[in-house]
Amino acid sequence: MNFENAMETVLKQSKYDALTGRLFDWREWLKEQAIEILTRLLELIDIDLSSLFNPGAGNWINSWINILRILGIILLVILILKLALYIRKRIARRNKTLNGIFEGINKDASTAADLLDTSEQLALSGYIRDAVRYCLAAVLLALDKKKIYRMNFTKTNGQILRELRNTAPSIIPALSVIVDVFNRVWFGHRSITEVEFNQYWRQTSVLVAEVEANKKK
Repeated sequence: MNFENAMETVLKQSKYDALTGRLFDWREWLKEQAIEILTRLLELIDIDLSSLFNPGAGNWINSWINILRILGIILLVILILKLALYIRKRIARRNKTLNGIFEGINKDASTAADLLDTSEQLALSGYIRDAVRYCLAAVLLALDKKKIYRMNFTKTNGQILRELRNTAPSIIPALSVIVDVFNRVWFGHRSITEVEFNQYWRQTSVLVAEVEANKKK
């Protein structure tokens, strides 16, 4: 394989999408669209600049009305851009939450017991954040396998709790504690002691056992 072919093969990898232009840049696209819209609107709106500061001019009022229209349109475009970026950020965060929890975990081949065992080993090795992650993953996997709550990678932990309040209210108190600890350790990067983790692990194990004992198929 010559150098040119080798480089082409390397650049086909997804991590080079931004470099090769395959990665769609939403921010740049929205910016270009906004500029294009504003340009077209400015071309359509007729403003006599010489009359703006001359109240006696015949089209003075119309010129100022058009200026206010332009300002209103600019503000509207800015609000739309901010809303679009906010929505996209929220969607990306939702997609990242469950995907992040199950990173490196084979959901189809694993059981909740497997994940709890791995969690314990990770904690013993000093990897507390991942140990806490595996605990929550064990609960979610147990819920999924018992068909109490099917995993949805667009949902946040908060949304999962809200939905389970209607379908499985009995597990909410215990699951809320587990999610709170996970959020503090995983997202908040806060540390917990060995004693606190052992208590957390036992709480998770009890909840997993309760979920797996559920007769709902």
